[in-house]
Amino acid sequence: MTKINKYKISRVTSLSIVLNNNKIYNLISKVIGIELDYDSPIFREIEEYIVEKFEEMDDNRPTPACGFCGNDIDNDSIYCSYECSKADNTERV
Repeated sequence: MTKINKYKISRVTSLSIVLNNNKIYNLISKVIGIELDYDSPIFREIEEYIVEKFEEMDDNRPTPACGFCGNDIDNDSIYCSYECSKADNTERV
C-alpha cells in the first residue's frame, strides 16, 4: 500500500464516514451478491483508492480559459478582461 500524508488520511477518514453512514458498502454487497466481511482491511484500501482517483481527476482539470480569447483566467471569472467580455457579448447580438 502506498504511503499517504495526513491531509489524505483526513479525506479518507471523511469518505469512510460518508460511505458507512449511508450504508454504501451494504448496497454494493447486495448488488454484486457478496457477503461483507466487516473486519477486512480492504475497506480502507477501497477508500484510499477512491480519494486517489478524485485527487487525480482534480489535478488533471484543465486550466480555466477566457470565454472569448482563451487566455488563462481565475476560477471565478469567465473573461480575462472587460474588453473580452464586451467583445463576446457584442458578437452574440
